[in-house]
Amino acid sequence: MDWKTFLEQASTPNGLLPVIVGVVLSVLVEYAPSYAALAPKWKRAVFLLVCLIVPLLAALLGVLTAGWEPAWAVTWWPALVAGVMTFGSGTVMHIRKMRA
Repeated sequence: MDWKTFLEQASTPNGLLPVIVGVVLSVLVEYAPSYAALAPKWKRAVFLLVCLIVPLLAALLGVLTAGWEPAWAVTWWPALVAGVMTFGSGTVMHIRKMRA
């Protein structure tokens, strides 16, 4: 996988985005014990922030290093949609696991 493909996968909902977010959050939980002490609503806020930052950062890197067009509809909107979809699916799975 080359750099451009990796960035595309990191900024789309059907790519590597959920995996990357999961890795970031597991590292955050492991090395920042203050995250574990947060109230559930703040954990969700941090999760949302990570879900949005990862694809937006990948889109920014795509613009800066891979020659992507910095247009709203082509680069930034798909990254935001990917982040929101990752947050939604992660939240639904967490809720289902808690109720099971």
